[in-house]
Formats: sequence, C-alpha cells, structure tokens
Amino acid sequence: MSYLAPVTVIGGHGGYSFSFTGESNRATLKKLWVWVGGWQVKGNKFGKPEGGFSEMEFQDGEQIKLLSLWGNGAGTRLGAIRIRTTSGQEFFPKMTDWGLKTEYPIDVGSGICLGVLGKGGDDIDSLGFVFINTIKSTELIDVYYPTLHQVIPQVATEEIKAVTYTNNTAVPQSYTVESSKTLTKKSSWSVLNKMEATFSFEVKAGIPEVVEATTGFSFTVSTESSYGLENTDERKETFSFPVNVPPGKTVDVKVTIGRATVDLPYMGKVKITCYNGKTLKFNTSGIYKGVTYTNPKNSKRTL
Repeated sequence: MSYLAPVTVIGGHGGYSFSFTGESNRATLKKLWVWVGGWQVKGNKFGKPEGGFSEMEFQDGEQIKLLSLWGNGAGTRLGAIRIRTTSGQEFFPKMTDWGLKTEYPIDVGSGICLGVLGKGGDDIDSLGFVFINTIKSTELIDVYYPTLHQVIPQVATEEIKAVTYTNNTAVPQSYTVESSKTLTKKSSWSVLNKMEATFSFEVKAGIPEVVEATTGFSFTVSTESSYGLENTDERKETFSFPVNVPPGKTVDVKVTIGRATVDLPYMGKVKITCYNGKTLKFNTSGIYKGVTYTNPKNSKRTL
C-alpha cells in the first residue's frame, strides 16, 4: 500500500516512457493542455501541437472529482480524457473521428493530482494520472524560524491605565492598581503552492513571542501547541499591581503593555496521513505573521 492511489494507465504499449509528477517536490497539477487527432490523443503539453487543442486550469483548492480514460479502441493509443472537478469544471478532449468504446473510471483518491505518466512518441500512446490517496489528516510540523534571533521586535507601547495617589497622612498607605484590556492575539502560517486551499491543516508549532530584558526586546518561541493555519484569540485580561505611597507624597502610576507585529520566515514539514495509514512528508516554507503582547508593567513616579 502507498500514499499514492493506484495508477491506471490506458492506451497502447508503444512509445517512450515519460513521467511528469510532483512526487519529488509535492507540486500538484495546475494546468493541462491536450491536442487531439482523428483516432488518438496527439499530445499533452509535451506532445506535438497538432490537431484540435484544448486546455484546463485548476484553481486554488480545486480537486478532481471524477476521471475517466478511453483507449482508441484499437489498443494502440489514448483516445479520450474526461475530468470533472469539485468546482463543477468539466474537461473532455477526445479523438475526433473514431467513436469512444470502453470507458475506464479511474480511482482519484483524494482528488489531488501530482501529475501524469505514460508512454508517447508522435502521439500519446498511453496515459495515467498520479493522485495522492484518500487523506485522513494534514499537519504542519517541525516548524522553526531561522531568523528569529536576528530580528529586533518593533514594539508599540499602549497605555492601559494612569492613576495618581496622594497620601496626606503621616503613615504609609498601600493601594492596588487594577485594570483590564481586551487583547487580540493573531497567528498565521502561509503555505507554498496555495496548499492551504487544498488541505485542512493542523499546525503543531510554537509561536514567536516578545520578551523584554535589560538590553531591550527580543523574540522567543512558546511551547509547542496545536493551531489552525489562521488563528485569532481575543480575550479580556485583568492586571493588578501593588502601590505603596509614603507619608506626605504623591505617586503617579502608569500601566502599559507592548504590542508587536510579527513577520518572520519559517521552515517546516508537511505530513500527510492517508486512511490506509501511509504517510508522506515534504519540506515546506512560508511566512509567519502574528500579533503578540509583552507582559504588562507599571511605572511609578513619586512627587
């Protein structure tokens, strides 16, 4: 068993073998050009451009729903291709003089086509489509951010609360500054080849966060957790700080928090698990974008 659906090749036995698939780099079929003749399919994009010509382009996230192939009836050539997609698109190039005979419905697995293979010379002698098998889950794993420690976070300080306490007595007074703010944290990972439109991803990763040290702000990575490709976490946070006011003094207190927009390249692996238990992994990269916050802090000025 394989992570690929069974490949059925239809047509004759002549010609030279060819294989144009994304098995090595996980590229998917994006566009298909087909030339037809009276009794055969003359060529795909790589064939000789003779005879009637038709083309099909797949949109982001569009998958093949149904696929049928025909031989030319003489056992020597490919005769026709019929494709229907999840977006309702239909593509049906066929030989123009000879009628179609036996239809061969093809197992399309997940509907995600990695390319084609077969044999050909002047014409397409035989052709098969390569599909990823039916998919159970797709994960983005082993994520890291190669420039994490080379970038200085740009942090915008936001004031949460400002308050003044005056102690007109002869003894110290203690107060608690309480404040709240709704924080909206965001995180997203872009994926090459618009795969996010094709797969439903679970991201297993830590996310870049901002920390403040004596030397300034820097990035760190949180503990790994599970996310979608795009996430928004909005919640109301409550903060409290103790304030001591000496006798006869006034203390100004300001509570602030830092907000940082994150834009970093990331690298990782895509792991696809099929229902038959087989998996495939391949390297990927993209851009992580997020919004994060520093820990709140309070500053005091005694007058």
